[in-house]
Amino acid sequence: MSANRRLSLAALILALGLFWAPSPVAAQFGTPTPPHSPHPKPTPESLAQGKTLFEGTCAGCHGIDGSGANGPNIRQAASDLGPEGLYSRIYGGAIGSGMPSFSELGQDKIWLLVNYAGSLGHETTGVLLGDAEKGKDIYNANGCAKCHMVAGQGGNLGPDLSKIGSQRSAAFLRDELFDPGGHLPATDNALQERASYPPYVMYRAVTAGGKVVEGMRVNEDSFTIQLKDASGQLHSLRKLSLQRLEAEPGKSFMPSYKDKLSETQLNDLVAYISSLGGAQ
Repeated sequence: MSANRRLSLAALILALGLFWAPSPVAAQFGTPTPPHSPHPKPTPESLAQGKTLFEGTCAGCHGIDGSGANGPNIRQAASDLGPEGLYSRIYGGAIGSGMPSFSELGQDKIWLLVNYAGSLGHETTGVLLGDAEKGKDIYNANGCAKCHMVAGQGGNLGPDLSKIGSQRSAAFLRDELFDPGGHLPATDNALQERASYPPYVMYRAVTAGGKVVEGMRVNEDSFTIQLKDASGQLHSLRKLSLQRLEAEPGKSFMPSYKDKLSETQLNDLVAYISSLGGAQ
């Protein structure tokens, strides 16, 4: 074979390899995305439909405003991935992330979700109305530092709030102050090396002698469970020796501040917490 023919054949093989190689973007997704209708222009009506669909399908993981709950903050997902990338992520899911495929929704509903997700971050929900300095005083006066750590100072009974302002929207934080047990995080950086289950879940145990132990689960195996009570004391309990052991969904050591603070105080407190780590 002549040198020219060998060079031509090598070039052809290289071109075919580049043409058929899977794209890096496609490799991030699960189920391959088939051909679909073009991206429709959003309308007020379609955004309203998308909001309803999002609340029933996505909010459980990503939060009612997309700022995250048991799943990540997706308020910037549309600008990061673009409409086609976001469509592919919803259709195919994401391997290894816990994000399932929603291909069964069909392309029309997926486009509704894409357009609604694209509107997140451009609405006025969660605008900071309070005074962060006054909010800091409210934070300290209500003993929040006994459970929460900020910049290495405080307790560890609740989540570290050092960077919470860059991770959650003001709307989410306000909702958390109203219903703390309703938005327990699915993971926590401080517990990931020690536990493979959701942290901050409350349990009520009754021992053989009738003693009631109520606390937050910090560790568990087939035979024992370790609960931390409101004072921070650790209780290690053998499951087989208990009269009763039951989870308490929706319960939290953190009280609701819905009726404890005025509207102005709530705004100030949200403003302070949102300032931690850099509010978006």
